[in-house]
Amino acid sequence: MEMENTVSDMENQGVQSYILDLRNNPGGLVKRGLDVAQIWLEGTETLVNTIDREGNMLPINMIDGHAITHDPLVVLVNEGSASASEILAGALHDNGRATLIGHRTFGKGKIQSVTELHDGSALFITVAKYLSPSLHDIDQVGIAPDVQCSTDMLNAPRSDPLKVRIQLGERFLHTGCGASA
Repeated sequence: MEMENTVSDMENQGVQSYILDLRNNPGGLVKRGLDVAQIWLEGTETLVNTIDREGNMLPINMIDGHAITHDPLVVLVNEGSASASEILAGALHDNGRATLIGHRTFGKGKIQSVTELHDGSALFITVAKYLSPSLHDIDQVGIAPDVQCSTDMLNAPRSDPLKVRIQLGERFLHTGCGASA
């Protein structure tokens, strides 16, 4: 996986802290989000819980995970962080691996089966929902960050990583102090 190789390369270069930017990330494949979580987590932590339509809970746990690094990690989130990116943020946060900075996430915690119909439309059937490892229901609620930031700070462009680091994470990563809101 590209992220795994990048983090390994950065570790070899002596990087001592990380910022994972999930702002405006609408998600994608849940498996990919869980794969990314395993880069940062150890052991057999719960990555996410699912609850089916009958109310049965099934935790999805890592199997003998080995984090590439234990260096400090900040995850940037906002209202555009949804679905698999929320699952990733929740897994890192609830397992004590990352501090979340930004705004409350979107709140897409449903697992849906999609069937395309002959006329080009689609039928979405909710078959289960996601709960964070700490059993927080994120559907229509989202995940609240540890540190709230102003909209101006949070909307620093991705193309300006220095501005993002200075405004959102650098002080937090190096001193353990919260970023100013």
